[in-house]
Amino acid sequence: MLEISEGKTVFVISDTHFQDWSDKEEIESFFLFLKKVIKEGDTLFLLGDIFDFYFEYKSFVPKSFFYIFHELKKTSEKGVDIHYWIGNHDFWIGDFIEELGIVTHRGAEIVKIGEKRIWLQHGDEMDGNFIAKKFLANRFSRALYSLIHPELGLQMAKVLSRFSQASSRDQKPNEKLFEKFAETKFSEKIDAVIMGHFHKPYLLRRKKKALAVLGDWKSERSYGLIVNGNISVMRFNQSPK
Repeated sequence: MLEISEGKTVFVISDTHFQDWSDKEEIESFFLFLKKVIKEGDTLFLLGDIFDFYFEYKSFVPKSFFYIFHELKKTSEKGVDIHYWIGNHDFWIGDFIEELGIVTHRGAEIVKIGEKRIWLQHGDEMDGNFIAKKFLANRFSRALYSLIHPELGLQMAKVLSRFSQASSRDQKPNEKLFEKFAETKFSEKIDAVIMGHFHKPYLLRRKKKALAVLGDWKSERSYGLIVNGNISVMRFNQSPK
């Protein structure tokens, strides 16, 4: 169990789905967000699908991802603890992200902040959208895919991701399903549940308990904020000049 001292400020974001510099405004806004995290926060949780498709090659990093990795590394070097939960577009996370100072989490996990226990997960576990993820998570499938030239592999990935992302973005959030899941966790002495994946922000409070669905970056510019164990869902209003 990951433990964070009470009083720490934690930022949480998911589903930025960055592809390349055609997303320039979204990426530059994300860089401004990282500056805010450095200035005001102690910890950053990335709840998956930061890239629209992530497959780690042994000796190749896509040019369009370089600047994002660079800014994340700078954020880590400024003293922000960064944790990455794998999403359904993160088909193969290897060692490279951890070399940037980012801790990876391969499934749902409880994080203790002070006395509060918070359940974090990407969220694709709730809609059964696992087919492509399961296929590429297989060791044999990864080995075959790694033999494809990266340029061709990325083009294939864009087609695959387009269908998966459209499914997540167009899917109407099932609030009753969220609430039922949260109630189950609350009964297990979990104080809050945070997830991404569904692209529409949603916040439910039940007395001292909370459920937060983060929304996405492209259409919502939304993120989560945890202060003294209390969760809010916010919108980032700064834009690059």
